[in-house]
Amino acid sequence: MGDAEAPEATRLLEETKPSSKGEGLAELCMVVIGIGYLFPIAAIWAAFDYWKLLFPDQNVEFAVTALYQAGSILTVLALSFVETFQFGPRILGGFAGQFLCLSVILGFKWLRCPPSLLYDLLLGVVLLCSVATGYLDSALLSLCSQYSSKMQAYLQIGLGFGTLVSVAYRDVTKLVASEVSVASTVFFVVALATVLVCISAYRLLMLLPASQHLRLPRGTSRADYGAASTDGDASGENAVAKVESGATVGAVLSVVWFNQLVIFGNFFLTTLCYPGLITAIPCKQMKSLDVDEWFQTILLTVFAMFDIVARFCTHIRFGLDHGNVQYTVLLRALLVPLMLTSAVGATSDFWSMVAVAAFGLLNGYSGSLSLIVINEIPTLTAEQRKTCGRLSACAVNGGLCLGSLVASAMSTKLQLD
Repeated sequence: MGDAEAPEATRLLEETKPSSKGEGLAELCMVVIGIGYLFPIAAIWAAFDYWKLLFPDQNVEFAVTALYQAGSILTVLALSFVETFQFGPRILGGFAGQFLCLSVILGFKWLRCPPSLLYDLLLGVVLLCSVATGYLDSALLSLCSQYSSKMQAYLQIGLGFGTLVSVAYRDVTKLVASEVSVASTVFFVVALATVLVCISAYRLLMLLPASQHLRLPRGTSRADYGAASTDGDASGENAVAKVESGATVGAVLSVVWFNQLVIFGNFFLTTLCYPGLITAIPCKQMKSLDVDEWFQTILLTVFAMFDIVARFCTHIRFGLDHGNVQYTVLLRALLVPLMLTSAVGATSDFWSMVAVAAFGLLNGYSGSLSLIVINEIPTLTAEQRKTCGRLSACAVNGGLCLGSLVASAMSTKLQLD
């Protein structure tokens, strides 16, 4: 009987390997999922002119960013203590939470309450959105690690598109609707539709042949085959990631700690300047754009465009790999003084745009590359890469959180609007 079971076990193991069938569609799904990953907060950032209309006496961008990042990192840290988790509930639950938060913000136009109460409601919604995104954070990077290393690159491209799509939506709605409040209503309706598309992309990904290794037959032991499983659920919603021997947090961290610091540093620099510092850059010469915050809207668009272009170029390494990727942090840090100079109005509008473009270019390239090369460390096993993905989520959110807190402190010190 043991001989009869051996071929069956071999067959099952073959079925749990990633399939190359439908790989192109799977990569497209991952891009769309990446768009939705941070899209809600990107949409909230892109609507900065709406917040200036509702709360003219508040520095909304810095407060929203700091609260959001703090909520995200606390959620990710709390979830990191759970060694076994299901991808479906976390990812779909995260998207559902984001959809609910954007729905509440859409209703702001019809709420009749004092600005102070509305401001508190906005912060409450942002906090809930951060928790929902934390659920996504805790699962998406681990999910990517179960495919080929290219999938991480496609997720990063999706993240860049999320920022670009949010500012593009904002640009178009402001052009179509002359009133900021009307444009914002249309903007958040389209944002809600985008989240629904992202949910559909995840469900489709779980049905593709490329995800068959996440779908062990019903009754098959996960311990026997060492893979995530859906217990026969073709939707993939019950796929489980489990920490096995040698893939504990301590064991993996001893290998990847330096690369996690690089990830932390890159994402610290991101929220140190984006979005608050960029939207605080004043318009000095281009007076025709100094209406309805158009100059700052264009700056966000410039940032997003150069960011996404750079994410397509991570295959060009310039000699960078997991052993020397720290140079990206040093290069990006050189741009921070130029960004600060622009924010205090000491440069021309042209040089402000150049600074934002350069920052966007390095943001897209450096942040993405640091997350890609960590999965290329040759000593990591497949199970260790899953744990590494969870650590990367903590590093990303930790960097974003600290960067936003420092940016908020800087805005107060420098009296940035």
